[in-house]
Amino acid sequence: MSTQTPDPSAAASPPAPQPAALDVTTSMRNAVKLGGSLMVTYGIALAVRLLLPRVLGPEAFGQFNWASEGFTAVFFVLAGLGLEVYIRKEVALRPQHASEFFGGTLLLQVLMAVALLGVMQGLMHVEGKPDPLRLLVLLLGVYQLFFRCNGTLAAVLHAREKVDGLSVANIATKCVWGGGQLLVLALGLPLPWLGVPILASEVVRAVVLFRLSRRHTGLELRLDAKGTREAMKGALPFFLNEAALAANGPMGIFLLGFLTNTTEVGWYGAGWNLAGMTLMAAPVLTWVLMPLLARAAAQSQDELFRLARRTLEAVSAFSIPLALAMALGADVWIHLVYGDRFAPAAAVLRLQAPILALTYVAMVCAAVLTALGKGWWVTRTSVVSMVLNSLINLTLARPFLAWFGPVGGACASALGLLVCETVAVTLLVSAVGRRAFDRQSVTRLVKTLVICAVVTAVHLALAGLGPLRLVVGASLYIVLVFVTGAVRLEELQGLLRVVRRRRAPVQASAA
Repeated sequence: MSTQTPDPSAAASPPAPQPAALDVTTSMRNAVKLGGSLMVTYGIALAVRLLLPRVLGPEAFGQFNWASEGFTAVFFVLAGLGLEVYIRKEVALRPQHASEFFGGTLLLQVLMAVALLGVMQGLMHVEGKPDPLRLLVLLLGVYQLFFRCNGTLAAVLHAREKVDGLSVANIATKCVWGGGQLLVLALGLPLPWLGVPILASEVVRAVVLFRLSRRHTGLELRLDAKGTREAMKGALPFFLNEAALAANGPMGIFLLGFLTNTTEVGWYGAGWNLAGMTLMAAPVLTWVLMPLLARAAAQSQDELFRLARRTLEAVSAFSIPLALAMALGADVWIHLVYGDRFAPAAAVLRLQAPILALTYVAMVCAAVLTALGKGWWVTRTSVVSMVLNSLINLTLARPFLAWFGPVGGACASALGLLVCETVAVTLLVSAVGRRAFDRQSVTRLVKTLVICAVVTAVHLALAGLGPLRLVVGASLYIVLVFVTGAVRLEELQGLLRVVRRRRAPVQASAA
């Protein structure tokens, strides 16, 4: 990793166009680097997230989950300003633009954070929330500020494809995060202490990412009113989209805690921790896909949609079987990970599992529309989803709790998110159009869904086998996808050969 400070004059000049082969190869190499660090950090996060409910129990975990994933997340989505997507789209083509808006947008984020923290504490005082929970929310609110700022810095590094130091920083700070929370649990400290290592890890990450951004991209901290206005205007659709997306996850948790009780939030959060395992590739997909699609769109729409078709096909082949396994084995996974106290959460997990497969499709379609300069389509879809999700939670949370007893409210929230994600995917796919699909991708998707139906039927028929039927179902799925051609090994091998051929001319010319 080079430690040389970039030449300011070079940073100010337009980037030289990269050969297509080099562009794709670099993006794939970065995906591997980011994926490697993600697997380590995800492993740490997964261990802590799965341990927290088991140690805290449904009620205390519900309080923590409501404070971290609901209340603070909903309010601080406003402090993101939509910059991350804007950066990956614009800074990938204009690297000098980052210095024109970074200082101004950082000042806005700090001012917004102060105002948001005041409003949040006021609301909690009115609702009579206990002091420990209010202190936890304060710590997590400050964490959210650093988290949003770090998202901006990381997006700059992603856009310029300088990810080596970022990968190391992700691992180091996640160790601080996970190690600190494990220490709090081991010492049996009060609930607010869980917010201390979360905040500390993000502060450390901010220092590292700012140094990396200055070193590798020439990022400068200065106030530039014109550059800030340009960035705010360009990021507006992404900002509104992020605010709307807050209703599809955090808003559901936020409303669930207010409308029912924090134990319901505990059931919901326990299921979502497991369901979220199927989203482990989502950050890499976002980091790598957006800059790559932006450059492809600059070349031609044919290249853009070619990438879109193959990406949609790949994410469907990856996410659908994971979601199926999560849904069919919900009771087994909940029992193994959390124990009998969280048994009701299995019903929630069954409703949450399909959401993740839909989320991957929505992410790809949203990235394609953004690359085409149609960010407002994504925003409108998110707004529709936001309104629908809020209405479902407000309408069904309390009745479901009354009708179905414990976990009824959590099931209502999960059902609302499932309906909203289905609607969102339908709208996004319609907006992208038929060019994002071809006969091959549609045929394989249909085959995959038919296989899922067959495996589900076999799973239900073998109820007497208990957990062993999951092994039978997994084996059957693997056999059927290869026999029917839903997945082809030779195409995966061919992809590797294409990458090697594309790299060879680049390496030769470099020599």
